[in-house]
Amino acid sequence: MKTKLLLLVFAFFSFLTGFSQEVKPVTKDSVSAIPIAISKNKSTDQTAINERKSAEKELKAAEKQKKEAQRESDKAEKSRKKAEKSKLKEEKAQKKRDREAKKEAKAEKKIAKAEKAVQKTNKKLDSAKKDLDKMKAKLDKSTARGKLTDVEIQKQNVKISKKQLDISELEADLIKAQQNLDKIKR
Repeated sequence: MKTKLLLLVFAFFSFLTGFSQEVKPVTKDSVSAIPIAISKNKSTDQTAINERKSAEKELKAAEKQKKEAQRESDKAEKSRKKAEKSKLKEEKAQKKRDREAKKEAKAEKKIAKAEKAVQKTNKKLDSAKKDLDKMKAKLDKSTARGKLTDVEIQKQNVKISKKQLDISELEADLIKAQQNLDKIKR
């Protein structure tokens, strides 16, 4: 039975080989397949790297523009503040000049007023002295003619005394006005 079995196995294998189709062996060239995949990966990686680099460049450019815009904004703000400060300074200087001009005009008015007071007092004094001289001359003339009585002479003397008091008051006023004028002029 061993021989039968052996023959049967031999027949079976020969039957299989006789009716079998011819098969070509397929050989895969791993060297050619891998470079394509690697080159595809390389190009994909290179594209991703290029995109990343361009994105980084754009980001840097955007940051640079942002910084430049901020710098320009800061410059504009600084310039505006400087202009505002100089404007305030100029306004302050103008107010000071206006105050000085008003002060000077006021001082000139005071001086003019004081000079006018001195002139007015001087005129009054001159007028009072002329009146006094006239009164004395009239009294002397009337006394020399002998037309006046003692009472009338006394009345005339009282008038002359009053006029002399007025003159002394006017002289005091003149001195006071002159001192006031000198004080204002300083």
